[in-house]
Amino acid sequence: MKDQSLLVSSAQKLKQHGIKSTPQRQAILAYLMCSDEHPSITMIHQYLQKQDIKVSLATVYNTLELLAKSDLVSEVALDSAGHVRYDYFAKPHYHLICLECGKIEDIFDDTYLELEKLAQAQSDYEIVNSRYDVYGICPKCQQKKANT
Repeated sequence: MKDQSLLVSSAQKLKQHGIKSTPQRQAILAYLMCSDEHPSITMIHQYLQKQDIKVSLATVYNTLELLAKSDLVSEVALDSAGHVRYDYFAKPHYHLICLECGKIEDIFDDTYLELEKLAQAQSDYEIVNSRYDVYGICPKCQQKKANT
């Protein structure tokens, strides 16, 4: 990983969440922090290998599990091959997920937070976390269908 400031930032995030900082954990989190895709474990592993970062697939899996339990990353959805995709959760957002190609798009719009308030008001639950995924067919896949 070439961006030192991103590695420093990832180390700080790990420390803030009480997670021991290792070079592998820093690299995995840094990749998710700067990625605009929602990579699978395999995609993350392949990226790190290309960056000459020595990390096993098991370490990537275990690190993602730890980061998810600490709410630093979220498991988004399964791709067409059945692999979980991951997302760094810096700012509240929800996802649009294409049922055809599996594309995942972040939507940064706070209106869904009103649903949390409504759920809390109607149930007396203390809302600590939520996840919103909206499924549909992306424009590219709609176009493909229209052309067939």
